[in-house]
Amino acid sequence: MTETRATLDADTAAKLAEFSRAFKAAARAVSLYPAGHPAIGTTLGRLTQLTGTITAAGPFTLEVRPHAIFVANAAPARPDQSIVELSDLLRRQLVGSLTVTAAADAESWGTLLRLLCRPAEEVRADGGIAALWATAGGPSLEVIEIDYAEVLREKPADGEFIERLVAAALGQELELDESGMRLLLELVGDPARLTLLMEQLERRTENSPGAVRVGAFLNILRSLADYVGRTSPAQLDETLRRMGGAAGRLSAEGMLELLLRRTRPEAMAGSVDVVSAMVQRMSDGAVASFVSNSVIAERGATDRLAQAFHALVPDADRQRRLLAIAEKEVAASEIGQQAAFEELWQKVESMLTSYQDEKFVSDAYARELSGARARAVDVEAASDDPPERIATWLATVSDGSLRGLDRQLLEDLLRIEEDPARWRDIAETVISHADDLVRVGYFAQALALAECVSEEGTRIPARAPAARAVLERLGKGGLVRQAGKHLRAADDEGFQRFKRLAHAIGPAVIPPLAEALTAEQDARIRRRLRDILVEFGAAGREAVQQLMNAANWEVRRTAAFLLREFGGAEGLKELIPLLSDSEPLVQREAIQALVMNGTDAASQILLRTLTGTTGRPHETLIKELGTMRDERAAPLFCYLVRNLDRRRFPALYVGAVEALGSIGGPDAVEALKHALQQGDWMAPIRNRRTRAAAAHALRRIGSEPAIEALRDAASHGPRGTRAAARAELKHLD
Repeated sequence: MTETRATLDADTAAKLAEFSRAFKAAARAVSLYPAGHPAIGTTLGRLTQLTGTITAAGPFTLEVRPHAIFVANAAPARPDQSIVELSDLLRRQLVGSLTVTAAADAESWGTLLRLLCRPAEEVRADGGIAALWATAGGPSLEVIEIDYAEVLREKPADGEFIERLVAAALGQELELDESGMRLLLELVGDPARLTLLMEQLERRTENSPGAVRVGAFLNILRSLADYVGRTSPAQLDETLRRMGGAAGRLSAEGMLELLLRRTRPEAMAGSVDVVSAMVQRMSDGAVASFVSNSVIAERGATDRLAQAFHALVPDADRQRRLLAIAEKEVAASEIGQQAAFEELWQKVESMLTSYQDEKFVSDAYARELSGARARAVDVEAASDDPPERIATWLATVSDGSLRGLDRQLLEDLLRIEEDPARWRDIAETVISHADDLVRVGYFAQALALAECVSEEGTRIPARAPAARAVLERLGKGGLVRQAGKHLRAADDEGFQRFKRLAHAIGPAVIPPLAEALTAEQDARIRRRLRDILVEFGAAGREAVQQLMNAANWEVRRTAAFLLREFGGAEGLKELIPLLSDSEPLVQREAIQALVMNGTDAASQILLRTLTGTTGRPHETLIKELGTMRDERAAPLFCYLVRNLDRRRFPALYVGAVEALGSIGGPDAVEALKHALQQGDWMAPIRNRRTRAAAAHALRRIGSEPAIEALRDAASHGPRGTRAAARAELKHLD
């Protein structure tokens, strides 16, 4: 029976589509960019803005259905593609409904999106999306997770279909009628239900040979490819890709068995070799999950896994990339919590990256060898070599040893090459290799290579131009951008090494280093990165000025801080736009930069801003100046006492006088003497207040020039000045 539903009104449907597009854009930014990237802030800001629109009438609940989103049991008449993609994203994490309230802000959305962008298997292993949100989120968003076990109990027809499907697939041929094939195609299109299918297949074949499970999987794959190829050829690629993801659940032996059936009759759907076609479409995530599942199940790498991995991924660069992904998945499992995990993973990498036999073994022999490996014959146990000899030999061919040899070779080439043009080619190769090392987490080795380029580039003058060029390229790569993360574990010597390299790169390192600083949460690392940036001095001012218009407010704030630390009158005009920045923290940093500058030019800028702005920027400036008591602000307060319009800013004027009383110094005494003598015959009460404050400030300073100024004022000047000075002198006596 077809489910009846209402149709959303055009306005709500349009809002839902716009919200879905913003959700997709924010999810993409969170998954692709590091924290603090401008794209994340922009997309989350847009999503937060639309949250206010859809929740204007109260909480807004999205009911997640296959390839659709319902609101109050109604769906758009013609679903937008973005709504379909939002449904797929939420269902991948088993989200049944999502209720949005007006309290959902950018932080809430960022937290939820980071959870949704994690691998679904990892989220489920950690307790599910609802449990994770209950820990990390809040009441602004309510997430209800689908319990598929309960769903199947409530809908026995679905559960029965999966059981019948697996039973049929275990036979010689999978024979389903038209409606059955449509149900199968719908099931494969739903990641959660496809997972249930694979789990049922694993349960039914738990005590059977691996070839039985592979045969059933191949029956399903071949039938699907044949059906989709006949009815909807445009969907064939996506169907094979989804089945490739399911194949990631196979064991290493099962994957080898599946690969061995390529080009055989049982792998053919018409003229298409479905096994080869599926393998070609397996995503990085599917292959990485296959590796991580096998490592977790076997508690390490096996030769069957190595053979299957190389058959799936022959390219060495992609192997390293996928192993980096698999490492994170294994690290999140129970094995990753063990103390010996790093040693275990090094062995996994060594076996999976060093295994290579296609140059020496024919295809026919490889098939026979695979069969022999699948039998219960432990060839390693028959070895006559003692364990310590085997361990020593393996150490010489481990991935770490080979990586060390690669590094040594590159360093030697940098040292012995004398031709400047060829040396630059070598240096570019070294820098590219260093970037690759950073991507897989080997920061120390990458730093050593970069140091070698810097040292060898300065040792021979003819190399210097090439060295500067390649080091600038290095400064824009991952070595600098990920510095904060890797410096957390570095000792003082490691920090000093990185600082020397940063200065060897030059001012080009400032923008990416400033971006790394804004994304860093650790206070100690932030201080270290700031120290590096500040030491650039005037040479770094021009590079910092380029950050003033950055989309990320934290980058703008960092730029203002650095200009403050650099000092000098240069660059002051770049701070003027930041005094009216939309982010209060950026505005405060710019104010402090001008205050600490200590020049009349900086004071003039602040005074012009004070008299020329209104609204929140004006209020922030008044508040910041009124609460500042830093000794470095004395020149500003002296300037304000002499130049500020007391009638327009009476509270700020008195605050400047009181601040000078706290700070003291000869300049403060002279400024307070000036304030004590000033007055406005039209405002006697204000005159009394400001003169009293100036006299009190002089008494607080208490120096001989200050007391002498009070005595002089008590004898000379207007009557109000004499009265204020005499009152403070009485307290002094």
